[in-house]
Amino acid sequence: MITFRQIRNATVKLQYPGVSFMIDPWLMDACTPEERDQAVATRCFIPKPICPLPASPGELTRDVDYYLLTHFHPDHFSSDYLPADAAFICQNETDAGQLEELGFTNLRWFDEEEMQIGGVSIYRVDARHGENEETVTRMGPGSGFVFVCADEKIVYLAGDTVFYNGVRTVIDCFQPDVTIVNACDARGKIGRLIMNADDVKKTCDCKPDSTVIASHMDAVSHAHLSRKQLRKELAGTQYAKQVLIPEDGERIEII
Repeated sequence: MITFRQIRNATVKLQYPGVSFMIDPWLMDACTPEERDQAVATRCFIPKPICPLPASPGELTRDVDYYLLTHFHPDHFSSDYLPADAAFICQNETDAGQLEELGFTNLRWFDEEEMQIGGVSIYRVDARHGENEETVTRMGPGSGFVFVCADEKIVYLAGDTVFYNGVRTVIDCFQPDVTIVNACDARGKIGRLIMNADDVKKTCDCKPDSTVIASHMDAVSHAHLSRKQLRKELAGTQYAKQVLIPEDGERIEII
């Protein structure tokens, strides 16, 4: 059995028998209420979470064996509360080099499509971090990961991406039982950065018998879709049971 835990924003944990992964550890303290209110009112990006962690950093990291980084953006990684020898797996050597500059020493990256960790095959797959070419260029390269382990469900973590043919291709190729999407409709001045409600539905349509988990919710100031709004959007449709929208701290057993 795999246990998924929503931590905050895109920070999630996947616990396999014998090995535990935390993806995109953004464990810094939340901004002040005044900073939060101003940022949310203006939809301006601030490099701080607008809500606190659901538990202490020590409790959240206690059983983590590896940290996976989909990309090196300030709402997906901070060095707070992480030891210098934390075991990191990065999408590429460039991101690993940035971690090294921050003093981290236990670094690996994908120089091939697949990596084996503790009986789990992890595949790096492409992500499209924006709805137009200008946004994609500005955001830079990002990745998703597919987790394959004998006798366990296949999990696809799509990362920071809009829905595009690449997402469909990954789902067609791996046939994941569970797909984790970043779905808060975050936007910048030059366009939408990740999935919105329509993209979540399109992801569902790729494999109607799968479960889709909506992550990256209610934590950044430039988000335009909340958990409450997404639930309302899906209510009364065929997607309502297919899409899970966990609160921060919530665990889901993937059986």
